Amino acid sequence: MYRLFLSLLASLLFISCNEKEIPAQMDVEIQFEHIINGQALVLNDKAFTLPSGESFTAKKFKYYISNVELVNSKTGVTYTEENSYHLIDQEGKKSFKLESIPSSDYDQIRFGIGVDQTSNSKTDQVGDLDPNSDMVWNWVSGYKFVVLEGEWTHSTATDRRGLVLHIGRESNYKTQTLDIEGKVKAGKSSVITLKTDIDQLFVNPNPITVHSLANTSIMGGPNADLVGQNYADGFISVKQ
Repeated sequence: MYRLFLSLLASLLFISCNEKEIPAQMDVEIQFEHIINGQALVLNDKAFTLPSGESFTAKKFKYYISNVELVNSKTGVTYTEENSYHLIDQEGKKSFKLESIPSSDYDQIRFGIGVDQTSNSKTDQVGDLDPNSDMVWNWVSGYKFVVLEGEWTHSTATDRRGLVLHIGRESNYKTQTLDIEGKVKAGKSSVITLKTDIDQLFVNPNPITVHSLANTSIMGGPNADLVGQNYADGFISVKQ
């Protein structure tokens, strides 16, 4: 009897140790890495080659990520961040944390690039939407969604010229859903690293050659919409 008791106790202890309770909440950090021409972005110093072959030195790179959601596509569990607006800046914030979210094996992340219509219609806001962020238009209501500034040189020229991309307007608010299968496990703190590829602003579906532009300060109009279409897909991906 005593041996049987010890055997049962050992079995219960084994089961207890191997069936640890999964915490009800967990944290997930979202990190961003910026690349251009396959290399880490460096501002104000290093010259990179654009897809068109033109030399480019970046001076500023900022963009909004908003309305972040994590989705478990198998169970339907969805976590939606409240007041979800993040200004990602090469010279500043390049990560944010989703804290105390319901535990689940999330396999998708959804987000917007830019600022949605509700918040884009007003500029008296705080946090990452504070107008002092230098992401608000001076001449029209609303936010700049993606900003890239720098200097470029064509292979046949010696003088450096300015390139300014300030992309906004409701039509250029784009949404993405990315596969994060296996990167977020229930009950465990996780890190998702996203890769933002500046080359994609100039590639698909609209190839853009800077020296062929009539005006290299793009702040609206058809060329801004072309850039918006380009960052709708492929601009941000999951780092493997």
